[in-house]
Amino acid sequence: MNSTPAPAAPARSAAAAHAPVAVLCDLDGTLLDTERTWLATVRTVITELGMRPSEALVAELEGATVEQASTTILAALAAAAVLPALPGAGAIAERLEAASLEALDGTIRWCPGAEELLGELRAAGIPLALVTSSSRRWLEAAARQVDLSAFAHFVTADDVAATKPHPEPYLLAAALLGREPDTCVVFEDSEVGLRAALAAGCTAVLVRDTGASWADHADAVLHDLRGTDAAWVRALAGH
Repeated sequence: MNSTPAPAAPARSAAAAHAPVAVLCDLDGTLLDTERTWLATVRTVITELGMRPSEALVAELEGATVEQASTTILAALAAAAVLPALPGAGAIAERLEAASLEALDGTIRWCPGAEELLGELRAAGIPLALVTSSSRRWLEAAARQVDLSAFAHFVTADDVAATKPHPEPYLLAAALLGREPDTCVVFEDSEVGLRAALAAGCTAVLVRDTGASWADHADAVLHDLRGTDAAWVRALAGH
């Protein structure tokens, strides 16, 4: 069951209060049940590189791009001095993406309530943009397995100079929809994504089945997306 929205939505401008709401969605872990497979891939790659991954290191890579993950992994390998000749960050990134694409091929599924929410928002005429830290290649692989046609625009790691937690991805998505960020409701599942949404000035909904201290910064917290509809989104946005 959905939890009660956490803190009230932030103060909004008079113009924003009367503007139509738009919705910006993260992909992995928020709409698609892929985050656990990604983290399992991270564990496997780190182990194959000769180091036993700590849970703290794996948790740090939740919501990360393959480039961010590879840089973090390379630093951990160097600190542990497990390899006489470390691979480059680029090689690790390629290995992570190839392994994750292989692991997820034919297995991608919607998170509970996600497909229904997208259909409801689309039917209600609420414009949608997808904002992911994954590559365009990964997005295209996902789109071959699930229907992402509800989205008018897509922002991937390949489309921005700075990825989450930087606000650029959400600022770009809002601009593509022709909306101000404070008229946009964002659905996210990770700390880096939540930070990006809030820094962009959006109303941020955290969709996560476990508690975390940083979750208190979200404007609303949901266990999952089941039962969430257009009326709920509009109410949260103050429309």
